[in-house]
This record gives sequence, structure tokens and C-alpha cells, in this order.
Amino acid sequence: MQIVKEFPFSGENLFREIEKKAAKVEQIKDIKITLPTPAGDEEFKLMEYNLGEKRVPGFYTFRGASADGQKILTLTVKPKSMSGMIRYNAENFYIEKVKNAKNKYQLYLPKPVKNQENDALK
Repeated sequence: MQIVKEFPFSGENLFREIEKKAAKVEQIKDIKITLPTPAGDEEFKLMEYNLGEKRVPGFYTFRGASADGQKILTLTVKPKSMSGMIRYNAENFYIEKVKNAKNKYQLYLPKPVKNQENDALK
């Protein structure tokens, strides 16, 4: 794994904000979040994206994009953490909580699978 950036973030505060909005609307459409990307910090506008017919209490999923539309974010938010993926320049960068650290996350590229980094569809 190649860590691009470690950053402070309160997933719990985000979860509380989401819970308040979820109590008022059927689908959340107006969450804004700023996260680091390989190109610097970016603001993403998120829309709730439920995987099933109904929202699962305590588990929220979102899709969103940066203002320039060049970076796509998928995000899962739970009471004590969040995780996600940013798609940028045909690469997937992942966001996960740093183990044993409070309010600290990392943006990283996964290690390539051996002998597959140069594979192409034929």
C-alpha cells in the first residue's frame, strides 16, 4: 500500500450531521465534505445512495463528485468510522481509518496485484 496522505477527520461528527438530516428527509442530497485528493483538498457534494429499498439505520452510503467533476467519491459512514474510494485519473484511491488512532484517516493506493499492473484488455 502506498499512503498518499494521512489527515485528521471526525467521522463521528459527520455521522451526527447525517443522522440529523436523515431524520428529516427520505434521501439526503446536500452533504458537503472536504477531503484530501492526490491533487489537493477538494470539496465533494454528496447524495445518499441506498443499496437496498430502505435506508439501513446507522449505515449510510453516498456518491458524489468534486466541483470540477474530475474526482468521483463513494463513501460509507457508520457511527464510529467512514471509508470510501476516490476515482481520479483512472486510479482508485481508498480512504480508511488509521488503526488505533482517534480521528485519523489515510488516503492510499493499494498495492498492485503481482503481474497484473500492465495487463490490458484484448
